[in-house]
Amino acid sequence: MKRARTRTLIVLGCLAFLAAVWGAVDCGARLAQPGLDAVAEAHLRRLIFFHFGLTQLFLVLAGVLFWLHHRKWKRYYLVVSYNGNGVNLDPPGIRIPASRLYRCHLHQLADATAALPPPDAPILVYPMFMLSGTSSGARLPQMLHGAYARRFKGAEPALFFQPVLGASPWLAEAAARRLKEHNRLQPDTGILVVAHGSRLPEPPPEPALFCRRLRELLPGTEIALGYFHQAPDAAAVMGGMRSRHILLLPFLLTEGIHTQRDLPTPDQARACGKTLTRLAVAASMLDSRP
Repeated sequence: MKRARTRTLIVLGCLAFLAAVWGAVDCGARLAQPGLDAVAEAHLRRLIFFHFGLTQLFLVLAGVLFWLHHRKWKRYYLVVSYNGNGVNLDPPGIRIPASRLYRCHLHQLADATAALPPPDAPILVYPMFMLSGTSSGARLPQMLHGAYARRFKGAEPALFFQPVLGASPWLAEAAARRLKEHNRLQPDTGILVVAHGSRLPEPPPEPALFCRRLRELLPGTEIALGYFHQAPDAAAVMGGMRSRHILLLPFLLTEGIHTQRDLPTPDQARACGKTLTRLAVAASMLDSRP
């Protein structure tokens, strides 16, 4: 049940409870008046019992809603990053109660220092990875089940794995909004999205999906995709773009060693008659969401 619907039910229940209490008090005050005939007295007593029953029904329903919210509907949220650099990122587009949010990274799962939610309720796992692959696929479930087996003596929690951060539509929306806010989309300007290469038989779909969404949000802007450590090479893709000025958008989680050594450089851009401006990594643009 959605939060807005739950709040509406709670408000309506409180109003019904207050109305029942007021009705019982009002009927009691009228019953104390002198000169009532037997029919009016019996009617007022029935009304008092009706309002009393209504208040009891509200208390029962409130107890049922409380149980459903804290037991049946109870959820934990576990944010897992590759390393400590991405552990403080929040999954975009959802509201998470702070009391049920846990964070860790793969190294903490390996050395049993990870803060894990209790296994008494379903756990939604949010992988803070830009690309789907071995780490977010087979490795992450294995490490989580091993960590729970060690920490909670063989417990097997209900883990529900969400898509990686790189698959989120909020990424493209945040990037497009940031580019528009800073007036970066001038004539003859294109965007080169550069992603990390993969050893999988085929490239992970997240960078191409990000580019497709970006093209829908920025019609008329040239948007190209290249890789480092995988073909097509980003520098070669840049040379084939028709735009003269290139905005380089790293499809990465955080600033790190890849942003220092693996991205196309201004010298490479000048060699093919272009200028190059590097933007912040894609994940950092989520800070611009309202």
